[in-house]
Amino acid sequence: MAFIDEISQFNENHKFVNKDIDGINTKYLLCGNEAAEDTLVYLVGGAGYSEVWFKHILKMEQDYRILTFDYPMEIDDLEKLADHIMKLIHKLGVKKPVLIGASLGGFMAQIIARRYADEIRAVLLYATCSLSEQSVEDLKKQYKSYGVMLKLMKIVPYSWIKKILFAFSKKQVGMENEKDEDKVYMTDFFAWLYSQYTKEFDLHMTGLIADVANLKPFVFSDYEKFDFKSLLVLPDGDVAFSEKAKQDLLDSMPKAKVVSVKGGHTATIYKVDDYVNASRNFLVNI
Repeated sequence: MAFIDEISQFNENHKFVNKDIDGINTKYLLCGNEAAEDTLVYLVGGAGYSEVWFKHILKMEQDYRILTFDYPMEIDDLEKLADHIMKLIHKLGVKKPVLIGASLGGFMAQIIARRYADEIRAVLLYATCSLSEQSVEDLKKQYKSYGVMLKLMKIVPYSWIKKILFAFSKKQVGMENEKDEDKVYMTDFFAWLYSQYTKEFDLHMTGLIADVANLKPFVFSDYEKFDFKSLLVLPDGDVAFSEKAKQDLLDSMPKAKVVSVKGGHTATIYKVDDYVNASRNFLVNI
């Protein structure tokens, strides 16, 4: 089944709703096993649309309560976003959530865990890097293009930019040695993703990613707060981050359980079983 058909079917059976949090309208999905001991909070990456977690949710919802949400467009600061997310979690009565984040969502999981370590049961990071001083400096260089893109989006017709971004994304498909069927699936994914994007939403997500440069870098004592209750599921072919930044995550979290999976940065979309199995194995043993 094509990506667009799968996600449409998921949205038919899983209805997102809205909740006002301090005057900010927040779109979220709360589903799964209401009797479950653990609630898994899925934090979306740079794609921005939380329903892209749908395959993970479908495989986990029988045994876990699931919460996911979009990042409100009114918030362009990652630290403030972390506080907003915890307010939503509190409002929904979720106790001791398990944070699961990929890429930018992995950054959010780290930021939330630093600020609210005592309230978090576990932290599961997929395809991300650390937020140490060295890594943040590395990301600043890497994300220079986001500042340029923010300026371009304000002066160039967005329809042009969206075509360029889609063409660029399609070129990335196949660079991480995906199987032929996975290449087709990921091309369908990007087609769906960019069909959803508006200029306002793209500005919002680009701004959030660019805000990484403004973060107070993590130090070892920050990671010590949640290192012992963490899982790192890291694809061996991830080219989204430098080797230094990826290694720095391992060095920063020496007590975390580490699982390596075959694939690249986007493998969380098409190799779901690898991530789900690693997560299930970890969660039953904490």
